[in-house]
Amino acid sequence: MDRLEHQWPDVAKALDSLGVAQQKQVAVRAAVIALEAVGQTAPDGDEQAVTAEVERLDLLAWDIQDNEAAAPDAYAAAFRRARAVNAYVLARFGGRPADAIFEALHALGAPVDAGRALGL
Repeated sequence: MDRLEHQWPDVAKALDSLGVAQQKQVAVRAAVIALEAVGQTAPDGDEQAVTAEVERLDLLAWDIQDNEAAAPDAYAAAFRRARAVNAYVLARFGGRPADAIFEALHALGAPVDAGRALGL
């Protein structure tokens, strides 16, 4: 069982019912929705550069998490930005669509009605 199927079985089932090309389209759409939700633009660059941006955002989130003086919602916002960019990396550079969608859904705050959030 993969992460998407474990947390959002309805979304995994809907994704599995699609062809490979459609799955990739859904992953790209999910990544774009996630980027827009967190106010992030699609990063420029090749896979290595964009992956480095994900790593930078993850480190920033962890630093915020460790900072007792950080605003209460600062970590959640940083985590969601990192997940949105990671969804973009996975969707753009050939990651599994299910993984891109999983990351996008976490960027959206892990909605209960994930299928509707993604237009599935």
